[in-house]
Amino acid sequence: MLKVLYRYTLIIGVSLFMLTSGLYGQSFQDADFGVIPDSLYQLSPSDAPYVITNKEMDVSFNEEDGSIVAILDHHVRLKVFDKTAREASIVSIPYYYDDNMEQISDISGWTHLPSGNQIALRQSDIRTVNINSRYNIKEFTMPAVSNGAILEYRYKIKRRYIEELPDFFLSHRVPTEAAKLTITYPNYLRYQQLTENYSGSLRNNFVYTDTSSVPKIFTIPQPKPIVTERWMAYDIPATEKEPYITSLDDHRAKLKFMMSEFGIPRQTLDIGWDVVVAKLRKNTNPLAEIRKNSFAHAKGDSIASAHPNADLKEIQNHIFRYLNKRMSFSGAHAPYSSKRGRAVIEGEVANQAAINQALAAMLRGAGIDANPVLVSTRKSGTINKGFPSFYQFNGLMVRSHIEGKTYVMDASFAHSQPGLIPVDMFNDEGLELKPRSFEWFKIEPAHSHFDLQVDVEAKLTAEGTLKGTIVSHQQGYPAQQIRQQRTDGMTDSDIVSRALFDGYADIRLDSVEIQNLNRYKSPVKITAHFEIEDYATSFSNGLEYRPMVVGYRMNNPFGDASRDLPVTLDAPEQLDVSYSIALPSGFSVDDRSQDQSLKMDGGQFRERYNLEPGTLNYNYQIKIGRKNFSPQLFPQLYNLYERWVQLSNSKWLIKR
Repeated sequence: MLKVLYRYTLIIGVSLFMLTSGLYGQSFQDADFGVIPDSLYQLSPSDAPYVITNKEMDVSFNEEDGSIVAILDHHVRLKVFDKTAREASIVSIPYYYDDNMEQISDISGWTHLPSGNQIALRQSDIRTVNINSRYNIKEFTMPAVSNGAILEYRYKIKRRYIEELPDFFLSHRVPTEAAKLTITYPNYLRYQQLTENYSGSLRNNFVYTDTSSVPKIFTIPQPKPIVTERWMAYDIPATEKEPYITSLDDHRAKLKFMMSEFGIPRQTLDIGWDVVVAKLRKNTNPLAEIRKNSFAHAKGDSIASAHPNADLKEIQNHIFRYLNKRMSFSGAHAPYSSKRGRAVIEGEVANQAAINQALAAMLRGAGIDANPVLVSTRKSGTINKGFPSFYQFNGLMVRSHIEGKTYVMDASFAHSQPGLIPVDMFNDEGLELKPRSFEWFKIEPAHSHFDLQVDVEAKLTAEGTLKGTIVSHQQGYPAQQIRQQRTDGMTDSDIVSRALFDGYADIRLDSVEIQNLNRYKSPVKITAHFEIEDYATSFSNGLEYRPMVVGYRMNNPFGDASRDLPVTLDAPEQLDVSYSIALPSGFSVDDRSQDQSLKMDGGQFRERYNLEPGTLNYNYQIKIGRKNFSPQLFPQLYNLYERWVQLSNSKWLIKR
């Protein structure tokens, strides 16, 4: 009887296991490295220069020197239709090298030619390139790429930080036919998965592998099977880069993984920003560096004492200018630095975090409430608040609070001021780290915009020469650029030519004056006399005159009117240009331009005309009041810029 029961149990167990594995196994055809099916050689060309036919990552775990490491085995295969597309043959693999978090090894690759020949990737062709203080890339070019070739490569990454896994991107700049990720779990951990930017079908299942040799009978305890979780997606469309976005990675379909259970027995882990901040305070706490920065505190107190009649806002400006003039920015961004403030203040090369930690300490020394702000740069993408992770941060700024108002600043940005931050730091939200709490806030710095006001008073000669006076007031980024150009040694004439008359080869300037370069509360003021020979084209019946002398935009920055992704401009923008153009005697304008306005949510383009017999008086005002526009608003934004382009390219006939 017992023998019959044993056979019966064994048959059921084996049958169920085979059935389960068989059902799951049929859902994805694994790509064996080096073995190319005939169907790939016969794959018909598509509109894309190449397609990714298979992308796979298998995750497993090892114990090394008392620690747990994740092993990520990658395999990528693609079919080339146009060998001139360099992105098909050039492979860049990023890995987090800082603190030895990730190590990459076992890189190999093959080019499979339509002729049947196979050419191996040479190890000598693999190079290491540093991207920033956290990431390197392994870069190589696949050999002998031709039309119809199949390229494949594989590599292994060993990762010491296992609380989260690297993003697994489903979509790329070309279509992906099949993508699969598997995690083979040890008994002591599980991950929570999050899908971003993907509305297609994502298959998720489990495979249970029994490795036991114990007889399958009810009276003998069975070891737990090995659990493998799998995610599979097919026919994934491309995510194409479009003008004016944050990072393309913000819009690519991807899978994210955060550890959700750990231990024996497994316990559910707390996942939230409060946990992230608590770990940050323990390990890499910029507030701790700011508090112990006694030299910077003392320097801030000294600057405040030197201005006894100044209010806190003025003292903040003095402190910011003091540090901004003396710092030496390395160009590297980081969310934390252990570099001491004295070294920063004395001009040693430092990263952004060190400079701004010194700034916060100086402000605190002057009695100003100032805290570090952790951010993600635009190149690194928008922070996903639904996926709590310190590693989403790669920059640090400062936020102060004075009499109910807040100021965001970055002293590593040369010739800036509180409220004027680099475009790459002008991202969506930041996390202000306070002594006993933290706060998310929308980054809206008051002076981070493009603001130009221009008045042109000139005379047009019968030969087509335009000469007169220009007065311009510039604030925000244009003013910062002018100050930087003066520091770099550019002449005032070259600065004005680049700022206002870029594209004019025959511009002549004199009596050039640039004011308020050291008065950061005031706009930079430019005045100059100018002369542009043959500005208007002379014909027998008159002159052909372009009304947009300065402030022109010859091409629409968005290219064409089709768009799928949201728009993220560099910053709000405002241009106000007024013209008063005296015509030569006996000439009159043959134009019926009328006042008009284009308005949309967040933008406006206004035109005003007063075309008198001897004088052309007209004004253009373009105001883009925000950075972000949805795809639904894009057609209106496109039309606004298109009107700007039309006016820049338009010509008026001034009759004799």
